[in-house]
Amino acid sequence: MRWICWFFAVAWLLWGRSATADESWNGGDLRRDVAAGKPLVVHVTVALCSNDQVDCGSGVAGRPGDLAHNLYWGAIFGARRFLERKRSPFTRVSLEKVDDVVLERAVYRRWVPGKAWGVARRVEQLVVLDAVHGASIDRAVSGFWSKATQKATVSFEDGGKRRSVAVQVAGYVGHNRLMDGLALPGAPATPDPVPSFVLACYSKNYFSSALEHSGSRPLVMTRALMAPEGYVLEAVLTGIGDGLPQQQIRARAVAAYARWQRLRPGVASAIFAPVAK
Repeated sequence: MRWICWFFAVAWLLWGRSATADESWNGGDLRRDVAAGKPLVVHVTVALCSNDQVDCGSGVAGRPGDLAHNLYWGAIFGARRFLERKRSPFTRVSLEKVDDVVLERAVYRRWVPGKAWGVARRVEQLVVLDAVHGASIDRAVSGFWSKATQKATVSFEDGGKRRSVAVQVAGYVGHNRLMDGLALPGAPATPDPVPSFVLACYSKNYFSSALEHSGSRPLVMTRALMAPEGYVLEAVLTGIGDGLPQQQIRARAVAAYARWQRLRPGVASAIFAPVAK
């Protein structure tokens, strides 16, 4: 009898630890905010590709201020264009210019079942994409860092009204500027971190430790060269919106990358960093 009780006690303890480790990214304040009726807001900084920094595939795709043709924005697999294709699960809410650095802000909405978030109603997922001029990539990195490590809000037009929402997950898409020698800012004096992801080459090597040190949990990171294109971004965004465990968000990213890059699943999996136990 004692043996049976001991077995179930240990099993319960291990299960509890596993669930906590798996689900901690979407617990605490984030889950409470969603339960209170607030939207799930993912802000993504997209650093436009620049041929002065990296080979963008062609001259036009690497024009750092060309929204219509840039590899990471308006090209066929660019973030904005991919999220606006016919079969996209997202609907565009607004499109506007912010300033000479953030050339365009595109906001998208998706309604997701609330079960994973512990609510009976649907949950509003908002995705805010900021296209940053490629010549201002250092500002893109620092902007992402700020949103990942400190509480931030973003504003946009929604149905003719100005709306301001809190960022709950921060992402970065584009060239890994840290590989060129750029240093991340130090940890903020008053940190208020949110989960984050970085779709860029070798992002785990360059971003993960600093993010973790500042309290931001990296959800999806990479450990090899990769193409940070719209299909893998969409996979991460839908995984976040569906409230999936971190391992399953990574699995969606791997599956999307394998499909669109025409790679074997094992090869695609090797590109993305394993989820920390």
